[in-house]
Amino acid sequence: MVSYESFGRMNQKHRTRAALKAAAAAFVRGGVTPTVAQVAEAALVSKSTAYRYFPSQEALVAEVLLDEAVRPDLEGVFAAARTPGPAATRLAAVVRADHALVVKHEAAFRTALRAMLAPQAGDPVAVPRRPGNRLRYLADALAPVHDLLGAERLERLVTALAMCVGMESIMVTADICGLPPDDAETVKRWAAAALLQAALDETTATKDGPPSAVSGADLGADQA
Repeated sequence: MVSYESFGRMNQKHRTRAALKAAAAAFVRGGVTPTVAQVAEAALVSKSTAYRYFPSQEALVAEVLLDEAVRPDLEGVFAAARTPGPAATRLAAVVRADHALVVKHEAAFRTALRAMLAPQAGDPVAVPRRPGNRLRYLADALAPVHDLLGAERLERLVTALAMCVGMESIMVTADICGLPPDDAETVKRWAAAALLQAALDETTATKDGPPSAVSGADLGADQA
């Protein structure tokens, strides 16, 4: 079975970022506000690599504090990804749980995002790498169709679905489109279901079978 862990490039980024955040959290728990250079040394990562993930001390500390705040709710999102049933049901549960988490901690997410995207004196146009938990729980939700989709199509689908979750999805649905939270969640679940359906139809088409043969069996989607 294909899994998120087979996405070598994304998995390596996740490990590097996790190592940096773990080192920073250890400093913070000890009452120290670490610099990016200190964290890089503790995590055995080069300073240049560390700065690609966290361009400033403010961005690093903001994300560590955010992690501490959301950890209990984040476990709930991963649990939602393991909801019994077809991929569509699991995916709907993940989008719903992720939306609730982001809305609950919206102020902390905005603070961390603002710090991460602040222009840096050394390279004001650089965009830091931000591989996150969403790639893992989206891939987990799609476990029932991993073998059907194959590695390449699965990775593309997870990448597309990443736009339906996280703080950025709130910025689009609420800040730009003006939707209230409940309507924003409904739209995001609809978009995620449509992306999954498209991937399944595409897979079936390449195998010369009718799209309904796959989508009808797998989707059974919870759109309520």
